[in-house]
Amino acid sequence: MSPSGRFGSVRFRSLLIPSLSLILTGAAAAQELLTPPVNPPLAPITLLEAQQRAMASSPTLKSADARIRAEEGRLDQAGAFPNPELALEATRYTSGFTPRETFLTLLQPLPWHGKRDLEKHEAAERIEAAKRDRERERLDLLLEVRESYYRIFYAGEVLKVEDEDLEATRAVQKAVNTRVDAGDAAPFESLKASVELQRAESGLEIIRGEIAAETASFNLLLGLPTEAPTVLAAPDQNLESEESLPELQTRALASQPEIQSRQHAALAAGYAAERAHLEPRPDIAVGPMIGTDTGATFAGIAMALKLPLWNRNRGGVAAAAAGRDEAEALVEVARLSVSRLVANSYGLYRAARMQQAAYEHGLLSQTAELVDTARKSYEGGESGLLDYLDARRTALAVRKEYYRASLDAVVAALRLRRAVGDDSEGAP
Repeated sequence: MSPSGRFGSVRFRSLLIPSLSLILTGAAAAQELLTPPVNPPLAPITLLEAQQRAMASSPTLKSADARIRAEEGRLDQAGAFPNPELALEATRYTSGFTPRETFLTLLQPLPWHGKRDLEKHEAAERIEAAKRDRERERLDLLLEVRESYYRIFYAGEVLKVEDEDLEATRAVQKAVNTRVDAGDAAPFESLKASVELQRAESGLEIIRGEIAAETASFNLLLGLPTEAPTVLAAPDQNLESEESLPELQTRALASQPEIQSRQHAALAAGYAAERAHLEPRPDIAVGPMIGTDTGATFAGIAMALKLPLWNRNRGGVAAAAAGRDEAEALVEVARLSVSRLVANSYGLYRAARMQQAAYEHGLLSQTAELVDTARKSYEGGESGLLDYLDARRTALAVRKEYYRASLDAVVAALRLRRAVGDDSEGAP
């Protein structure tokens, strides 16, 4: 997660080009797969397009692809047959330099039955583990892009609230100045309105700064220059999950790439342990032999045998067995970690949704009514300016807190989906 300021209980990231305002448009239709362009996009970019750009430009995924190719190379090497050995031997008389016997031998090593197959099986499992690791990196990248995208959207909503507050504060200041000039209000009222205007201007600049800080981070994720003009389409906000916690945990244990990678690594370690037991078995080399003996030519068959007299690979067998046990234990570690992550993400998601619903089913409408009542009371002379400003501050704070709660709910839903191992656009 890229560094940025906090927005409520969740790190609040946002996007704005220093010289441009954030533009949020209606949802756009899905477009074709895009690769990172030389020039930044000018049309509104959808969440799907942002994900495609991020995946196409991610150095992490390129590194994961290289690891897969490396493991595929090891599999190809494991399937190669050992090279033959060519040997030449000659004996001579001690009293002269005339050869008495000459032998030319071509020996083909023949590995003990099962060694090459186990090596190929191990390499194949390493490839599968690398592929699952690549999938894990992809899901992490998608989560980062999605979180940043939604933070941008809700930052824009808060920006709208701050802008509305500034315009309303200017209108209040104008009305207060009119009343002060007419002698209907004390001069102190004008000072209070001026201070409130400065507060509103400061709040607007703060959110703009947070938005500008997120711009560089989001653009870099997409492989764009930090100062690139980026326009976003409004994202889908329907991320409701209807599955129960046991259902989500079951699905996570079956689909999480972290677990699958550990499982393939454990299988590879098992094949390596079996091969370690076969290492002391003698490899045989056989092949044709031709030679001369005091001028007479002959042909025959030669055989060589490697005897495991001094090195019986006991240490290698013990190390391979321990590696297999470790890999199998790591599978259970991954399963436990995923189960806990899903449970934690599910709890945070449900809590965030309840908080969001509380605002939608009462608080927003109540604060709007509070502001309207306070305005009428002030205009009628029944209350002072401070009462009206306090009501407006409360309403503003509630609206901003609602967007924070909405962002919390969306981020919790995205993280729950990641914990389950789901990369779909819909609910986890």
